[in-house]
Amino acid sequence: MTAKTQDAKGRQESREKLMKILTILMKRTLRLGLLAFTVTSATFFLVSLIPGDFFTALEANPNIRPETVTRLREQYGLGDPVYLQYVHWVQRSLHLDFGYSLFYGSAVSSVVANALSNTLWMGVPALLLGCFAGAILGTFHAVHQQRPAGYLLDFLSAVTLSLPPLILGLAALMFASGTQWFPVGGMSAVSLESPHPLAWILDRLHHLALPVACIGLPVTAIVEKIQYAAAKNTLVQLHVRSARARGLSRRRILLMHVLLPSLNPVLSVFGPLLGAVLSGSLVLETIFSWPGLGKATYDALFNTDIYLLLGCVACGGVLLALGNLVADLLLFLLDPRTRHFSNEAF
Repeated sequence: MTAKTQDAKGRQESREKLMKILTILMKRTLRLGLLAFTVTSATFFLVSLIPGDFFTALEANPNIRPETVTRLREQYGLGDPVYLQYVHWVQRSLHLDFGYSLFYGSAVSSVVANALSNTLWMGVPALLLGCFAGAILGTFHAVHQQRPAGYLLDFLSAVTLSLPPLILGLAALMFASGTQWFPVGGMSAVSLESPHPLAWILDRLHHLALPVACIGLPVTAIVEKIQYAAAKNTLVQLHVRSARARGLSRRRILLMHVLLPSLNPVLSVFGPLLGAVLSGSLVLETIFSWPGLGKATYDALFNTDIYLLLGCVACGGVLLALGNLVADLLLFLLDPRTRHFSNEAF
């Protein structure tokens, strides 16, 4: 085969790979839109079953006339039938107008954007650290599966997975209150009005420590279980025995021939792990007074702020879909075996 033929074949393979990636992106984008529509529709009509709305509490105030409450409902579109409210919301959403948050007194888009950035401050480090620690511990567990260290990891993983986020958060709150080593809530110290950038970073990390630990521990336990099962199967594969026969170092074998080839199952659950992080943040952000997406969702549900609730739910659904898309693309790019089945899988 000539060099020219090889070059042409390489370009053809690159084009095919690019087309498959574009196909994945198009299909996932369509699914993302369908998911957002389905989730927001279900949320809207479920919330509409709750008696009352944001202005119901005003009706009990003798100083406010009923006509005023009625006028406020009409002003914000809450006096229309449920189906008409939803149609109007969908029409505005197509123009990126997601309504007005009555509880926060601001546009839903700005409230959700600010809350999302705060949630990412907490969720991304927890997810990355949890995946990293879980992959390392899972491989270590597979190597020491019949030893005391392996039994200890089994026990710790089982205990961690059995604890709900509420218990973890309350335990962390009691620990912070008792030791005074960590702040009990918030994103920054009140005394930091115009801090030096380094002081601001250190203060933010100080406030992040306990929330990240509470979210990251369950992620670590889940990934450890998945990685343990995958690494256990990889250890008996022929390529690992061949690496040992070639005299490669133990560290190189564990890293290059056991850990990395066993990561596919971990990558495949990246989307569900992101969902676990978001569901955990709903509780932990409230416990730690962290103004993120979870706390905004709680405030919207508690105060029947329906447009804010729809914005938060839609944002969460989009994040889940993006997490699954990232996992699919990583598998496609890192594992050549998945490329042969990409059309069927996606």
